[in-house]
Amino acid sequence: GASLLACVQKLSDDLTRPDECATEVEKGCVLVVTKCCEGLTSYVKDRSDAARLRVVAECADALNTIIGDVVREVSYLTNDQSETLETSLSSVVSTLEGEMFDVYLESVKRNVESCARLGLIDSTEGESRVKAEEVTPFPPYLAASFLSIVRCRAQVERALREATVRNAEGNGATYLFLALQTASDGIVENICLELKAKLTRIRPTKADSFASHLQFLINTLKKYLSDETLALASDTRRMLLSKAGAKRHGPEGLSGLENLERLGRVYVMCLNE
Repeated sequence: GASLLACVQKLSDDLTRPDECATEVEKGCVLVVTKCCEGLTSYVKDRSDAARLRVVAECADALNTIIGDVVREVSYLTNDQSETLETSLSSVVSTLEGEMFDVYLESVKRNVESCARLGLIDSTEGESRVKAEEVTPFPPYLAASFLSIVRCRAQVERALREATVRNAEGNGATYLFLALQTASDGIVENICLELKAKLTRIRPTKADSFASHLQFLINTLKKYLSDETLALASDTRRMLLSKAGAKRHGPEGLSGLENLERLGRVYVMCLNE
């Protein structure tokens, strides 16, 4: 981007009648940007999510600042005869940006799916009574889920910073918000679907525990959850409470949700809430 801008600025010094070369200048700018995007596509092939996010960051910088600078310089150079240049350049860069960010979000979905697994849910009532007397640990599947979200946050912040807006959304949403929304929706959706699939195998006391876990997830991630996911979570929680019935407030006691909030405080802090 900076090199293209410098090249256009040099042309303004070298050309004696730049207004007569407007079409060639515009085609040259589009060609340079296209070749740069092809090079970036080649660079990320078989590389990590971090590499794709770096490409997204380059594209975001171009869309937010560099393209505008180039267009202004070309307009000055050609006497405002390059009316379609901004659209052409933005289209090329936006295509690459969309492709790379979509691939990253798909990777986030796969990662959270592998983390949001309940594990073994069947145990005897006797085992439950023993566990009830012990200090309740923070559920491992919740810990793994939150760690995956924290990792996602760190990746995006490192590459794109917290406040970088994604222009393609048109609603002021930042890359960070969109990534965390994808991760949060994926976590809650996978947990809810597994709970529904295993509902018949879940004991009433355990159903009450899972209802508390789900409420904790809703409370912690509600900023990022879509309406559809919130509806799914609320419906799943109602099913769990119905299954719990008279066994509500089981092995985790009346303060189950408070214990979760205390034990999970470090994860909430890492999400910068």
